[in-house]
Amino acid sequence: MKKWVILVVLLICQISVKAQGNADKQISEAKFQIVKETVEFLASDKETFKDVKEKQCTNCKGYKDLLQFVEKNKIKKADGLIAEWKKIKIDTSFDGWKNSIQKFKNQVVGDITSGAKSKRKNFQNYSAYVGRLESTIEKVSIAEPIEDVPDIQKIEEEPGPVVESKVTEPEKVMSEKSSESASFFAFLPDLSKDMSYTIILLLIAGILFLLWVLRNKNQVIERNEKTLNDHLHRSGSTEFQSKNLSNELKSVKQKLKEAEAEIAILQDNVRAEMERNERISVVPEVEKPVEQVPVLPLESSIKYARYADLGDGFSVQELLNGEDSETIFEINLITPATATFKISGNQNAQRYALSNSPYFLGRTSQYDTFPSGNSLINTDIPGELKLQGNKWLIVKPIQISFS
Repeated sequence: MKKWVILVVLLICQISVKAQGNADKQISEAKFQIVKETVEFLASDKETFKDVKEKQCTNCKGYKDLLQFVEKNKIKKADGLIAEWKKIKIDTSFDGWKNSIQKFKNQVVGDITSGAKSKRKNFQNYSAYVGRLESTIEKVSIAEPIEDVPDIQKIEEEPGPVVESKVTEPEKVMSEKSSESASFFAFLPDLSKDMSYTIILLLIAGILFLLWVLRNKNQVIERNEKTLNDHLHRSGSTEFQSKNLSNELKSVKQKLKEAEAEIAILQDNVRAEMERNERISVVPEVEKPVEQVPVLPLESSIKYARYADLGDGFSVQELLNGEDSETIFEINLITPATATFKISGNQNAQRYALSNSPYFLGRTSQYDTFPSGNSLINTDIPGELKLQGNKWLIVKPIQISFS
């Protein structure tokens, strides 16, 4: 009878361990399904996540697959939510698992629909999403734990009924009964009190081994998660470097355009100089009348211009007698047909010129460095102008620098 009781106790212990393991597995699977359904619901938010290509993670069997789904569809910040949700512990006891997993479900739903995200509650698929979460919880079925079995030691110590047997042939009767008992219970071990303790110690050792295995698996999962986060970080750094290269390429293109504009101005200047030299060489010096150049009054010998409105020169009718915040050029009339010009010292006019320096300074000035918005323009060598009809032609551009 004692051997049967021990066998039943061992079977009950094994069943209890399997039941607890089954409960943990069901709750873990339900927790993952809640997270998966939530990520798929986020994928339906087209306004927030415009690059989503797939709304269902059909092949997701674990958190690693789910993180790959998030990265592929560019569901921003979902990886951080998954990491937070994974850390939440669920009570797996019979009395507390349901309230614990319901609390977890409410927290997950609150994380994606609270505050500014509450508009998601108005989505057409919100009710279906919440219904799927409830259905996932309802599918969890955990059996009530088996009541504690009676203490083996007490059963062993209880005296059995005393049966008086006949004295007839005692040795023969005892030997027959012993052989029958031995043959019937031959498959059961003869457990002593020390053996019971040994079995308990083995069970504890088995539990500790399982905990060690689970701890190692958890460390592997954490390493994989860290590797994935590092990969995501490197991907973000690569994207940042690509943007920097793109910006540098745009800057080089802009500088190339400005250099081409300066080359065009130099070509115009060379062409104008060549034309002037040709005209000078054609006209004999004896034919040049010596004229007394009248000296203009000071108030009329200085003119102002906002920009070179004719591209390679200034029109006479656009010249101004007074300066303002937009008169970039100051023109000093030397003779009725020649003049010098420079950049105005008015700081407001200089800021106006630097707001679009390639346009305002491109064909009128020459400079070695590119200005910034807070630079000051210094006229190193004034430019030269020559009157041709109603146009003051730029014969020589201004040499300027920035400080």
